[in-house]
Amino acid sequence: MIIQDSLITIRPVLWPRMSSPEVVRQITDLIGVIEQLMAAFDSIKDLSNLPEAFQEASNWLPIVERTLRDVKSSAEKLKSAEDVRALKTALYSCDKKADNLLDIIEQLGEKSKGEYHSSVYQGIVMRQGKQRVETLMDGILESLGALVTHKAFLGEMHNQISLLAKGREDLAGVCPSLADSDLADLPGAANQYGENSRQYNLFGEGTQRIADGHYFEAKGNQNFGILPPKETVESI
Repeated sequence: MIIQDSLITIRPVLWPRMSSPEVVRQITDLIGVIEQLMAAFDSIKDLSNLPEAFQEASNWLPIVERTLRDVKSSAEKLKSAEDVRALKTALYSCDKKADNLLDIIEQLGEKSKGEYHSSVYQGIVMRQGKQRVETLMDGILESLGALVTHKAFLGEMHNQISLLAKGREDLAGVCPSLADSDLADLPGAANQYGENSRQYNLFGEGTQRIADGHYFEAKGNQNFGILPPKETVESI
């Protein structure tokens, strides 16, 4: 009986290369948002009495854009699924803050009519989650800093790491665009913010303030009918 040895050829398994089209697309979209932000900030830069924090936040947008372009170039070479997931998480955080910041600046531009009013800005910020422009910008720099220090970019992003850290340092030293007290809801108060929202109610013993200048004091609960429009009151 003749036994013939069979030759078994073992070929290495070639897994399909882990491309990163989603990450690259995410970065491209985020660059677009940053470009919109730069244009939005530019449209309000001449508003009188605009807090310094707005200019400081705006100053770092070109660095953010340039860093994202560098990240995009490197992200196209990613092979690890773990790296792709980590970068997507950091980009999502950065994108969320950039979207919120853009919404604030665009609304402020629409409502300001040539002059900055802190009450308008306060109302927008309160509806957006009580985060000032400098806080959101710091969050963008922080998320981007986490992204560029990832091992996938080891040794490639030294300059960007230093610049992003410097940006956070400068933002921390700027005068807040809103005081902490402006971001706090009064205990026992029901507050309304935005257009045609003039009333602040205090329930129980105390003072009720109507934002257009009407004050009422009473012990116990207060009940009112329809408050006349501001224009009607002023004409009396």
